[in-house]
Amino acid sequence: MLHITNGDMANQWLQCAGIGGEYLAWSDVLHEGPVPGGLSLDELSRVRAAFIASCGWATDFEAQTHFQARDALFRRAAREGGVVIWNSFELFDQLHLLQLLSWYHEEGQGLAWPELVLVADYLGQALLGQADLGQAQAARAAAYFATRQRVTERQMNLAVDAWQAFCNANPRMLAQILRQDLSALPFLASAIERLLQEYPGPWGVNRTERQVLQSVRDGVQDPAGLFRAVRAEEEIAFMGDASFWRVLEGLLRAPCALLHAEGGRFVRPGLSGCDDAFLALRFSLTQKGRQVLDEERDWLAEQPIDRWIGGVNFSGSGIWRWDYATRELTRSD
Repeated sequence: MLHITNGDMANQWLQCAGIGGEYLAWSDVLHEGPVPGGLSLDELSRVRAAFIASCGWATDFEAQTHFQARDALFRRAAREGGVVIWNSFELFDQLHLLQLLSWYHEEGQGLAWPELVLVADYLGQALLGQADLGQAQAARAAAYFATRQRVTERQMNLAVDAWQAFCNANPRMLAQILRQDLSALPFLASAIERLLQEYPGPWGVNRTERQVLQSVRDGVQDPAGLFRAVRAEEEIAFMGDASFWRVLEGLLRAPCALLHAEGGRFVRPGLSGCDDAFLALRFSLTQKGRQVLDEERDWLAEQPIDRWIGGVNFSGSGIWRWDYATRELTRSD
């Protein structure tokens, strides 16, 4: 039996709690970078590995090797018919679930469908929230495991539709998914809603970027403090610190920087993590940053963008935008 989770901490807990089998962290931040449609698992893994390497989160060799090993272990377990997916309400987890179930529908036709464990909490925190990994935690793991059920046809169909919409170059398909009955996958609606909020908004910044600017205006200046402040604004946190540093980097970028860094040059942390010089930086709003935050200036009228979310490439003219206050999707001229 292969247990698929969102990360190594959850795998460690399952092992310590005595849930037998093998453990696999799917480990791909699918809400960032290209996820184009129509690709096999191997093809998409090569695309994702290249993106991860481009972010400095691994070398190209490390990323490619990771995905090859991950995919091989998953396919072997799928052929043997013993896959259990542990799935929480995080956006990270929901996109993993869509990808995995879509694989069964496409490349894994004829194989036994996986079992699903739904955890209405942060999987890592729910499983490792206590220092004691004794009888109480083992019982908790067993209780979750006892709720597992074979994926239903309704869940499969919904996952396939949602994955295809996510990978499509036209985000109208993803917005349309929100109009469907999503109760078969109870965490999916809020995850898609939050994903759409990462699209540029009416004034060019997405929800995360706006939260950064507002936090700086409120007096938070240091990188670690900004990460905590922005994370606290989330109904369900979904972004790790490595992703957050990329957000800060984008807000500092010319020709229309919205933030200014004081105390040194901004160098996004790499594989070795944050050093003292990075943590000592202090941020302030530029005049343009204040104007964008006050909805007096459209950032994307001056700032080039080249970013992927799923199958949508935000670049050039005609940028897709999502107004999360009105829940409307538009395309700028």
